[in-house]
Amino acid sequence: MIANLLTVAAPAPAALRRALARALALPESAVDVADADGDQADRDWDAPVLCGYRRLPRASDVASELDVTVTPAADPDATERALALGLAAATGTSVLYPDADQLPSAYWVAVPDGRTVRCRLEPLDDADGDDGGPAYRVTATQEPVPDLPGATVEILPEILDREPLPTPLADAFLADRPNGPAASPEGGLHHHLRVWERLVRRLDADWRPSGHYREDLFARDLRSRDTLDDMAVEVPSLRPLLAILDGVYRERTVGEPSGAGDREPDWWHARTPGLLPW
Repeated sequence: MIANLLTVAAPAPAALRRALARALALPESAVDVADADGDQADRDWDAPVLCGYRRLPRASDVASELDVTVTPAADPDATERALALGLAAATGTSVLYPDADQLPSAYWVAVPDGRTVRCRLEPLDDADGDDGGPAYRVTATQEPVPDLPGATVEILPEILDREPLPTPLADAFLADRPNGPAASPEGGLHHHLRVWERLVRRLDADWRPSGHYREDLFARDLRSRDTLDDMAVEVPSLRPLLAILDGVYRERTVGEPSGAGDREPDWWHARTPGLLPW
C-alpha cells in the first residue's frame, strides 16, 4: 500500500517514525523515515515501512507531505484511511488523505479525536517562495477541525453533485435522444431532467446517501424544473414523466400555493422538504 498524506503540523523524523510504528503495531526498527529530498545513502530500503517526508512552505495550511509505502509483510490490509487515523492519534495533528474517487481537491481529514471529515484542499499560487515546494489551503471542512481554524465549515457542494444517484426514468426517456453541451437544447434536456430526478430521488430517500443537502442547491434544482416546464412545450412527451417525478416531489414536500395546487405555475417553489437537510 502506498499512501500520500499531508500533516497539519510537521512531526520531527524520530516522532514520525514512532508514530508510524505505533499506527501499524510494528517495532520502530521496521520503519525507515528520511527527508525525500535529502541524502538517501543511509536509508534501509528493505524496511517493511518506508516514509519519505517533505516540509512545505510556512504559508501552507499543511506543514509536511508524506509518501509512505507499507509492504504486505508489514500489514496486508493497510489503507490510507487507517494509516491517517493512526498517525493523527499518535502525533496529535490532523492528517489529510485524498479521496481517490472524487475531484483533485477532495480530501479527508483524519482528526486526532478519531473522526474523518471531508475537506477541500486547494493549491496556493502566492505561497512564500523562500520555503520552496508547493503550498496548500484547506478552504472548507464539513465539520469543525480544531487545527484548521481558518477553514469554512460547510457541506461541500462539489461532493453532493458527484454522489451516485440512480435516474432510471430520465435514463429511459433520454436513451434515444441526442445529447450535446448543457447549453444546447439537446444537452439541456439531458442535464435538467437528470438534475430534477436526482433531487426527487434524494427527497424520496430522506437525503441519502450523505444525509445532507444545501439550500442553494435545492433552489438551483428547482430552476431546472422551471426550465423543464418550458421545454415541455416543445417536447410534450416530457409531461407524463414530469407528472411522475412531480408526484414524488409533492409527497415528500410540504406547503401549498394559495390553494391552487399543481395548477399554479411554478408551484414547486412554494413547497419545502418535509425533512430539512440543511
